[in-house]
Amino acid sequence: MYKYFLVFFYIFFLLSKSSAEIVNNIKISGNERISSETIKIYGDLKLNKDYSETEINKILKSLYETEFFEDVKVDIKNNTLNVVLKEYPFINQLIIVGEKSTNYKDQIKKIINLKEKKSFIKSYVLSDLEKIKSLYSSAGYNSANVEIKTNKITASSFDVLIEIDRGEKTKIRKINFIGNQSISDRKLRDVVASEEHKFWKILSRNTNFNKSLLDLDTRLLSNFYKSSGFYDVKINSKFAQVDNIEGANLTYSIEEGKRYTISKIATNVDSVFDKKLFFPLNDIYKKYIGEYYSPLR
Repeated sequence: MYKYFLVFFYIFFLLSKSSAEIVNNIKISGNERISSETIKIYGDLKLNKDYSETEINKILKSLYETEFFEDVKVDIKNNTLNVVLKEYPFINQLIIVGEKSTNYKDQIKKIINLKEKKSFIKSYVLSDLEKIKSLYSSAGYNSANVEIKTNKITASSFDVLIEIDRGEKTKIRKINFIGNQSISDRKLRDVVASEEHKFWKILSRNTNFNKSLLDLDTRLLSNFYKSSGFYDVKINSKFAQVDNIEGANLTYSIEEGKRYTISKIATNVDSVFDKKLFFPLNDIYKKYIGEYYSPLR
């Protein structure tokens, strides 16, 4: 048994040695902006270290996570750790045109991934476009036109130009309700935060359509129905038909469900208490009998 164990240990030792190699030299190439010393720190590259395949994968992961490099290759030959890099081009200037508001410009620069003096990563362009459009949409500018363009300065640097045309705010033209059999459209329009655009409502912000208003309206409708006895109410859907010229038509589909009334209220009293002490509560309870049940009271 002891011999078998020694043989197994010897084989394991040989396999371990074959999958790892001690490094006595580190060679880094392809880096222009990022210094070799910085790369050694980020990759935790050290001399006289026994590098296994797992540790090489950790180096790859660490260097990619810096977002400095578009491509990273790492291998070991003749006890030399070779790191071959291709840097991302960097953003020299990030310029926003078409937007006069400093506040909007600051918000845009804060939410996007593309940053001045940082790496230009092409995959960020589409996601940043959506972020900028969502920002304008939340303010009612649902037809905003946004373009991101690049101007090559050198082989390794770009200027990024963000062109913006807000367009006009999308006004709410009509608010519709489907499935409301017990409560009128007129009453429900008073419940929701959204308002139909009328010429005399020039000071109201809620006549401008944005997605957050849809979500708020859904919560307001649900709470209103539940406070009116419709405990099982469901706002099945909410959608907006947006026309850049005519405005937005909002539609809420409602499943009211059963309307509950209070038929009995009872107090369960522990046997250690005198039940007579709680009899005055019955007079209070009587006021609520026959009223619509609301979990929000």
